[in-house]
Amino acid sequence: MKRLLLVLVAVSLFVPAAAHSAACSPLNCSPSQFAVAGTSLLGFRSSALGHVTIADLRTGARRYTLPGGFVDGHLLVHQNGRTLTWYDLRTGRKTQSATLPWRMRLAGASQDGSRAVGLRQPHGASTVVIATPDGDWRQVPLPTGNWDFDALRGEHLFLIRFLPTGGYQVVLVDLSTDSPTTRVIKDPRDSGTIWGSPFSRLSSPDGQYLFTLYLGSNGAAMVHELDLAHATARCIDLPGTGDYNSANSWGLSLSPDARTLWAVSPGYGRIVGIDVASRAVASHARIDLPDWNLLAGTRMAVSPDGSHVAMTDGETVALVGLADGKVAQRTKTKARAVGFAPGGRLAQVT
Repeated sequence: MKRLLLVLVAVSLFVPAAAHSAACSPLNCSPSQFAVAGTSLLGFRSSALGHVTIADLRTGARRYTLPGGFVDGHLLVHQNGRTLTWYDLRTGRKTQSATLPWRMRLAGASQDGSRAVGLRQPHGASTVVIATPDGDWRQVPLPTGNWDFDALRGEHLFLIRFLPTGGYQVVLVDLSTDSPTTRVIKDPRDSGTIWGSPFSRLSSPDGQYLFTLYLGSNGAAMVHELDLAHATARCIDLPGTGDYNSANSWGLSLSPDARTLWAVSPGYGRIVGIDVASRAVASHARIDLPDWNLLAGTRMAVSPDGSHVAMTDGETVALVGLADGKVAQRTKTKARAVGFAPGGRLAQVT
């Protein structure tokens, strides 16, 4: 987090469709897209927590639209008052609903989507609520402070604690006992205080890793890799600084084997491959995509063979080699999302 030790004020003014707080869950940081695991379906939406459209990559046609909510695994959790409803992204159907005895603010879901996580403040005290579709729930009281949800995997609950002096920390709450303990999760090379604004996020298919792209007001960027199974974190700086619009064009996508996290910025003209296991930059290349719509961000997907990345800014679709950065194809088209159909054919949703 070396280059992101900067003032947060300007960031909140410029990040489009940013989450209401410093933390975000998958598909909640910025307009984004995601593959529905085990299918040829692609989900996308245009605003934080807006409705989710599911499209078929074989035809490019839209299949159905789901209400806004948090997406994890193959499930979407939607809130309406005190009622939580789970939807199966693979079918578009409601699976279960649960009604709570009190109101809370839905803040996210577990990595597999099976549990909803909310926050409430009974009598002014912060409390985390973990609810299941069968109506069971657990409340976890928190120490005094300003808190938000980050992630949940097994008995590991990760929260964001906002600091009075500015910035925030990732805090682990161990749910394995009746009296949960907490500790700060940090990169061993840094203080543990995160500055900047989360811009996009994705999870590994097995739910072990959570990758969050942070942008600084000076145009610097870094990836925060959180290992949810082992409760460790590492910050990986990305190249480029001095141009917030260029930083806005960073996109993230995992390789098919989930061993490499690819970060691409048409604005800065960079492709960076991050080795997930070693949590370090393993490769980099330069690209040249002039006239990219930087303010629209970048939606992207890696090809099944791991050799190319498809990208769109909403006005153009580009196919770029990951090893050399060469543009293999660029087409002017108003695509909302891009992906690869079975067999490796480039698909786009308009």
